[in-house]
Amino acid sequence: MAPHFERQLQRLRTDLLRLGALVETTCQLSYGVVIEQDLTALDLLLQREQEVDRYYHQLTHEAIEILILQAPVANDLRFLASLLHLTRDLERMGDYAVEMATAAQRLFCYATPPDLLLEIQVMFERALLLVSESLSAIADLDVDLAAAIRQHDDAVDTDYARIYQRLCRPIKETEPVEVRLLLLLVIRNLERIGDHATKIGEQVCFIVNGYPP
Repeated sequence: MAPHFERQLQRLRTDLLRLGALVETTCQLSYGVVIEQDLTALDLLLQREQEVDRYYHQLTHEAIEILILQAPVANDLRFLASLLHLTRDLERMGDYAVEMATAAQRLFCYATPPDLLLEIQVMFERALLLVSESLSAIADLDVDLAAAIRQHDDAVDTDYARIYQRLCRPIKETEPVEVRLLLLLVIRNLERIGDHATKIGEQVCFIVNGYPP
């Protein structure tokens, strides 16, 4: 392999991990806004999301350029093809984090039942763990962890189904409809973050083995 090509790939790997770290930070900041009602985290979250978008577009452009100009094969081709999926999954996670934090701003006007907020907190913490596991799988190319993410995501799906059913119960006349709509958005985004973490695990398995788990 040409040294220049190897340096290009290594830079992509490094920037991919940086993108992942930024996305994890945006998700943690979103947790601070949604669960801890820390509005000071929102401005920082929006700044990080701009960095996420910048890295996403940069990585996508560079990967496509290498695919066109270098015509890689075998492992390198799998990595570059998967990188396009990985960056998209990570970028979407960041988008979901921003959407949840923005929704939380409006939720602060209402009193959310503490037991319901606790259920969402547990679901949020499970989703954060999936984000962390997916990034570890990328960093270490750990196929065992990558394959296990799907099973771990089942708990998030279970949380989603349970909370969704609760939020779809008949509403009282005095209860604002917006509260339920905003909470539905939050849990839907958490469920989607879990789905993207699962997709990341599948891409890691493809990079290493040449096929998904």
